[in-house]
Order: sequence, then C-alpha cells, then structure tokens
Amino acid sequence: MWYAWPCDEALALKGGVKIVAKKTVEQTAPDIKPVAEDQAQGEDSRQFKRRSVLWPAKLRVGKHELSCQIWNLSLGGARVRVDLPLQEGVEIELSLSGRGDIPATVVWAKGELLGVAFEVGPEVIRRMFEDRLHVLGLADSD
Repeated sequence: MWYAWPCDEALALKGGVKIVAKKTVEQTAPDIKPVAEDQAQGEDSRQFKRRSVLWPAKLRVGKHELSCQIWNLSLGGARVRVDLPLQEGVEIELSLSGRGDIPATVVWAKGELLGVAFEVGPEVIRRMFEDRLHVLGLADSD
C-alpha cells in the first residue's frame, strides 16, 4: 500500500521516499509520523521564505557544467538535484536560462541533493525574479 501527499505538507518519513510529481510524495512504508511544519522545514532557523519549484538549470563547478534541477528557492539559497555528488564547501554557479548566473556555495549534500547558499545578496535575487516575486511568494508583502 502507498500513500501520497502534497510536497508542501511536512512529514517525517522513514523508509524509501520517491518524488513522483512536482507536488506529490509517494511513500511505500506505513511508518509515517507527522511533525510540526516549522520543525520539518527548519523555519525557525531560516532567514527567507522558501518556495517549491521544479526548474531546469545548469550547475558549473570550475570548468565543468552539469544539468540540474532546482527543487526549491529562497532569496538566500536553493535546494538542487544533480547527478554528480558534491561536497560541502564547494563553490558553484547556478545558471538559469533567461535569468542569469548565481554564485553559490554548497552548504549541505545528501546523495543527489544539495543545499546551496547564494553568494549574492537578496536584492540581487529579487532583481533576477522581479517579474515572478508574487507568484513565488518571495515578495516583501507575502
């Protein structure tokens, strides 16, 4: 038996987790325990709101360029999926078609997933996405 939830719902999961769509998580193991949303998403320690996205991008490490996906975005960083494992502290550049390049540093790595902190201020990210801030829920008034 499997269960499906929107990704925005906070859950502590044990066992294999599989992302099957932009907004659905599928869990095959029945040992699922809900947790407080702020605890599961680390809201208490985050400076900026995050927004779930599923965007193709390029990740550059030195002279190498890799395809990647951005899974969530904030004014201070992003969660990225890439096929090549990288270590914490590696300096990268995220390149988004039509938006530009964002220098960043890997702050955590877990398999194919990376957490990156942008090396530019939030005002630079606001300018890059100024036409999408309200849609992304990243505008000051949101």
